[in-house]
Amino acid sequence: MTTTVTTPTPSRPLPAGPQRRRYRPTVLAIAGGSKPPRRRAPAAATSCAALAAPEKQSTATAKVAPSPAPAPSAPEGTDYDEVAATLETLYKLSPVIVEEDGKSSKKQAATKKKRKQGRTKPAAATTTTPTPKRTVVVRSQRRRRMDLGKRVEMRDQAAGKEDEHRDGERAFEEALLREHAVSTDMGSLDWRRMKIPPVLSAPQSARLFKIMQPMKAILEVQENMRSELQSEPTEAEVAEAMNMPVQRLRRLRDVGRAARNKLIKHNLRLVLYAINKYYPDMTGDERFADLCQAGANGLITAIDRFEPKRGFRISTYALFWIRHSVVRAMTLSSFTRFPFAMESERQEINRAREELSFELGRTPTDEETMKKVGLSPARYRDVVRMTRPAYSLHSRNRVTQEELINEVTDVDAIGVDTHKHNRLLRLAIDDLLDSLKPKESVVIRQRFGLDGRGRRTLSEIAGNLRISREMVRKYELKALMKLKHPTRVDYLRRYM
Repeated sequence: MTTTVTTPTPSRPLPAGPQRRRYRPTVLAIAGGSKPPRRRAPAAATSCAALAAPEKQSTATAKVAPSPAPAPSAPEGTDYDEVAATLETLYKLSPVIVEEDGKSSKKQAATKKKRKQGRTKPAAATTTTPTPKRTVVVRSQRRRRMDLGKRVEMRDQAAGKEDEHRDGERAFEEALLREHAVSTDMGSLDWRRMKIPPVLSAPQSARLFKIMQPMKAILEVQENMRSELQSEPTEAEVAEAMNMPVQRLRRLRDVGRAARNKLIKHNLRLVLYAINKYYPDMTGDERFADLCQAGANGLITAIDRFEPKRGFRISTYALFWIRHSVVRAMTLSSFTRFPFAMESERQEINRAREELSFELGRTPTDEETMKKVGLSPARYRDVVRMTRPAYSLHSRNRVTQEELINEVTDVDAIGVDTHKHNRLLRLAIDDLLDSLKPKESVVIRQRFGLDGRGRRTLSEIAGNLRISREMVRKYELKALMKLKHPTRVDYLRRYM
């Protein structure tokens, strides 16, 4: 009799978890003519003492291994149950205790902790752990070259954009030549009524100054050649010196002049701003147009000398040249010329008077003005006396429109020509009364006897005008308040 016993290898360790006891079943394969009865291994819950008892002990499952050839028959009298029990006792394994790995235990504990935190609301983090910076290293890879069709398409797109830009510049230059090819005559402008174009924006001004640069280079070369040759160079000579065709030279020069004319025309507001701010006492003068023309000359100088690469604005740069030209025109055109320093001191005096008037709420005295400016009394009187504006005797009065020469009276001859003086005073009073309303003028004339019929009472005036005495009183009060106005008082004081 041949008996084959097969014991399976131990199974893989259990997954991470608490320590467990399990029995590894022993498989017995008995080769024989007949199949032995199958026996099951004891359950895991059965204790070792119960397994040791003969009445409760169970055998493992016996499995007959198939054989390709019939095995020889077992001898007679063999007890298969006894043999199986003996083998099971010999090869029975003790309970196996699976030890958990340290890393697996930590991992399982972390997993449980995360699950528990997921059920509860996480606490606010008190400290923030800085995230380490990751350095990404990009290896240089060889880029694949674009195919011929895409390269040709990109080249055509770039060429199309360049053509569009060139066409746009060409159209802008044509419009510039069409509108501003002829310069503006500053002497024929009506500075009080003319409509000045709006100020250009910074990009527009920068574009026009960029167009002006070739023209300035041409004029500079032309000036150098004029000084060298001692004669006026021709266009062909200038074009040859600049290495460009004559037509191109003319085009750049004309476009640059048009850009210059546009800059001058759109910045004329700076001239009016400078005169109204620094010379407000001359805005109503007859020399206002002359000052504006002088300021326009300063604006032209500023535009010719301006350099956009320095990063300044044209308004800041032009104000200096406008003020310089206006001051120079004022000093050169007057009969009594005084230095520029005295004009600057006069401006400081006027500025100090305005500040003191605002602070004190009244007209400041000469002593307060001298202390504010820091000038000596002698210097202050000289500046005020020499910078006082001069008026022509043939200029007309703003109120009566009469020449000032008719208002000049000789003090020494007042006693001789008293009748003429009284007549002028009478005309001045009539002018003041005529500036009132008709009923107010009549009430004042009858109340004070200016009509040559003597003074009259309120009742007499009320009867003449067929109104109440209270209305006569109101007309009288209104008329007296109007006659006390400083303008009317100054006008009447000239004839007294």
